[in-house]
Amino acid sequence: MRKFKILILLAASIAAILVVCLTVYLVFSSLANRRQLKAFNDTDLIPVRLEVPVASNAFWTLLKATNELYWPESFGRKLDDLSKDTNWDDSLAADVLKKNRRCLDLFNEAMRQPFLVVPEPKTFAEDYSYLADWRTIVRVESIRTFALFREKDEPEAFDSAFEIIQFGQRAENSGGTMIHYLVGSAIKATGLRCIRQMIPETTLPETNLLWSLRELNRFKANQEGLTNTFKVEYQTASRFLDNLASGKNPVTGSESNPMPFAFSVKLFFSPTKTKMKFARADRVLCDNLSRPFSEIPWSELPVVETNVPVWKRIIKGNAVGDILFELMEPSLKSFASRKSRENVEVTATQLLLALKIYEMRHDQLPESLSDLAPEFFPTVPIDDFDGKPFRYLPDKKLIYSVGPDLKDSGGKAFQKNSEGYDLSFKIEF
Repeated sequence: MRKFKILILLAASIAAILVVCLTVYLVFSSLANRRQLKAFNDTDLIPVRLEVPVASNAFWTLLKATNELYWPESFGRKLDDLSKDTNWDDSLAADVLKKNRRCLDLFNEAMRQPFLVVPEPKTFAEDYSYLADWRTIVRVESIRTFALFREKDEPEAFDSAFEIIQFGQRAENSGGTMIHYLVGSAIKATGLRCIRQMIPETTLPETNLLWSLRELNRFKANQEGLTNTFKVEYQTASRFLDNLASGKNPVTGSESNPMPFAFSVKLFFSPTKTKMKFARADRVLCDNLSRPFSEIPWSELPVVETNVPVWKRIIKGNAVGDILFELMEPSLKSFASRKSRENVEVTATQLLLALKIYEMRHDQLPESLSDLAPEFFPTVPIDDFDGKPFRYLPDKKLIYSVGPDLKDSGGKAFQKNSEGYDLSFKIEF
């Protein structure tokens, strides 16, 4: 009798567990079915993709240049110093330029080609190792810039710096992902730094300096390139989400190495809802890139809820998608900040050129940046972070931007563990 009761109790327990499991399955299946929204219109987020012949595409010439690149790791630090015009060594500079002659010839040839278009990014597993080589080629060209300047061939030195800036601008708009834009932006910054370092000692006449100032107008932040980059990133993310939803490996898209627990993921994931979040965020940024950083309507971005309990995420029906968005969304502000930093660096370089010309004429710096208008600028250039006039401290020989924290710290430069700092540029003449 006792055994019979135990069997009845065991059977009842198993039945109860089965009922609970069936109920959970039906609930989550219902949620999964409910989450599958109809596709929405995201055609506005299709990037512009140029199809150009190989002979016109600088990408392939740059690949040849990387094969000729000489940059020994044993001298890496010394060569890096040379590229920044510090700890200069004439013998080492001459040697590295001689051994990179073919590389630099190919680089110059690439810059004369009409297009720079990288292979179309399709997954997060693409090989972008060539970008590191691009950065190294630019270091070699920077050494060439400073070598020319030291040899008193100043026009060629400035041309070399402008070639670096042009390369950066083209890399930003090469049809690649955000890493391509960021590398291009860093390359532009290198060329601009070269010009700023040459300004104090240059003996070029006013006409040359004024030409450089005007020419820099072409290299303000590349809004077209950044907009296209956001669209490329959106399409890559969309493929990732589709792969995840279909059980493929989300990074490579491979069916031979599928995502583990694919069915479980489907229960808590709506690719359409997630895409809509990414699309909304990208549209906010693409529509407002012409504004200063402080005027971008960040409140219009999808809300990132970092402290939501798991059960609430499950009830909402897109726990996996929400988490993916929350992991990636914070980078959007840093990308917009990069755009403003570019504008600040171009503006600062132009201001230093204008101040140099003014100092050459009057043997002193102006009391205010308004003294530079309207001859050099229609009005005092603005700080692209807060939309206010660029700051100038003539007594400290400093111009500066408030930077991404949007707080005026009096020109205080970045310091380790510093809570607030500005993007400052010294006037060294």
